[in-house]
Amino acid sequence: MRFSKRLLGFLLPSAIPIMLYSVAPNLLVIDAVYLTLLSIVCVVDYVNTPLFTKVEVARLMNSKFSLGAENVVTLRVANRSRHDLRLHLKDDFPPTFRFDRVIHEVYAAPGATESVTYRLTPSRRGIYHFGDIHVQCWGILGLIIRQRRIEAGAEVKVYPNLLAIRQYELLVRRGLLGQLGLKNSRQFGEGTEFERLRDYAPDDDIRRVDWKATSRHQKPIVREFETERSQDVVIMLDAGRLMASPILTEAQEQESALDAASISGQAMIKLDYAINTTLMTSYVSTLKGDKVGLIAFSDAVHRYLDPKPGKKQFLAMLEATFALQVYPVEPDFETAFKFLASKQRKRALIILFTDILDRDAAESLAHYVTTLARHHLIACVTLTDSGIIALATQKPTSSKVVYQRAIAERLLQEKQATLEILRSRGVITLDVPAHQLTMEVVNKYLELKAKSQI
Repeated sequence: MRFSKRLLGFLLPSAIPIMLYSVAPNLLVIDAVYLTLLSIVCVVDYVNTPLFTKVEVARLMNSKFSLGAENVVTLRVANRSRHDLRLHLKDDFPPTFRFDRVIHEVYAAPGATESVTYRLTPSRRGIYHFGDIHVQCWGILGLIIRQRRIEAGAEVKVYPNLLAIRQYELLVRRGLLGQLGLKNSRQFGEGTEFERLRDYAPDDDIRRVDWKATSRHQKPIVREFETERSQDVVIMLDAGRLMASPILTEAQEQESALDAASISGQAMIKLDYAINTTLMTSYVSTLKGDKVGLIAFSDAVHRYLDPKPGKKQFLAMLEATFALQVYPVEPDFETAFKFLASKQRKRALIILFTDILDRDAAESLAHYVTTLARHHLIACVTLTDSGIIALATQKPTSSKVVYQRAIAERLLQEKQATLEILRSRGVITLDVPAHQLTMEVVNKYLELKAKSQI
């Protein structure tokens, strides 16, 4: 129990008789009576506060949270009493989650049910635990504050970003994919799967003329084809040490100068961005009728899924990446590519998420990619580090800044050189900022499929 500010206001007049004791000692009797009556009123206020018997508080949330996204948590209060209530709620959520509010104020009328919501943003995958809900309830007269702890322990699993996939599914139904920055990749006249007949146009290939339909309609008719379905897409996830680098959002970059350690601890790492993009790409691929597979590796292969179609395969990939962590070792590309070559005989689009900074690593990767590229189409995806770019473009205001800028410029130059090595070996390369990663990779997949390059 606590005393409210209102009660403290009522207690202030009791100090006057004490101050005037030397002048009017009899005022102490009046003061004692006043304090006794005030105490009785407080007891009545305490007893009639229905916090323990007629107030119900519950937490409503999804058992699965999405990584790097705002997940909504609702606290619901049911007032079964006959009085208006003022309450403060505090939820024990995992301390590593970013939050928008901690204390929630609720006013509940008699017999009413009120709800408040707040948002949590996890920055790491895994299993987390919620604790109890702490409630403070003001008395009917507003003199005392009763406190209660409601047992509400719960477990939540933080998965790669599922909210983006739900948004994609909704926009597909509405035909509004452009809002996500995704392009319409459906191109007729290419591929091998028959789509429809239409009138001949001057730039059409004469080999696509359907002579039977032309004879029937007495005008030139051509066949249109849609890109082939049931192709293989294999996603390779590098889980080596370089993929543990944190990527800060714009808001976090602005705060990083104040508290770099805490901000870095809350930032998503490169592997998390790669996994989010992996799931979105696999989801889009299954909708297109393709088979999707996965291989996650560092110095050894840690996860492997044969390319398969359908929703079950997407769920299998979700579970395979849910607990995948970074290994503090250099990636062994030879082991990973030899393993893949032994498993994947059919031509496939291989999308490799990795991070390479030096020329030796690029040469090693290019050697194995060149061998694999004889039978497959390879795309290498890396993340642009906005922090390094910011250091490379800052104004030289001091010797320390000049040194930081020189090192950052050198890192960027080496990375571009390594990407050029891969391009020269026929590897498709994408180097994009974290917030554009999913859009760019999905668009590249759709583009390659539409052009029948897979």
